[in-house]
Amino acid sequence: MPGSGYTPEEITRNFVSLVMMKYHEVLFFLGLIKAPGHELQSPKLQEAAEAIDQLEALKAKTQGNLTAEEHHALEHILTELRLSYLKVAKEWQSKKEGESQGEKKIEKPFETDPEKRKFFKSYG
Repeated sequence: MPGSGYTPEEITRNFVSLVMMKYHEVLFFLGLIKAPGHELQSPKLQEAAEAIDQLEALKAKTQGNLTAEEHHALEHILTELRLSYLKVAKEWQSKKEGESQGEKKIEKPFETDPEKRKFFKSYG
């Protein structure tokens, strides 16, 4: 970039570093990596989607100004993050559905099910 004081290699390195920082941020929000000294967190899908959207905005705003290396890095990371997001969202939804079905079984115990209750005698 003329007049910035940076060489083209430094600009590419800084751009890729920025993209990698957002990449790790999304992985953290998806619960796939943990912060140093902390346990893995539950997925924060809304925050992950916003960070992916920010990378999409960066792609749109820099279109036509990226080197081949920068373009490839951004495309590769966006693809990987979209796939990771879908996988985590699907697993999270399945887990939540499994938990809610477990709760339904607890809410409706065997003795209170009218269809099954008719087979039990009352001794009281």
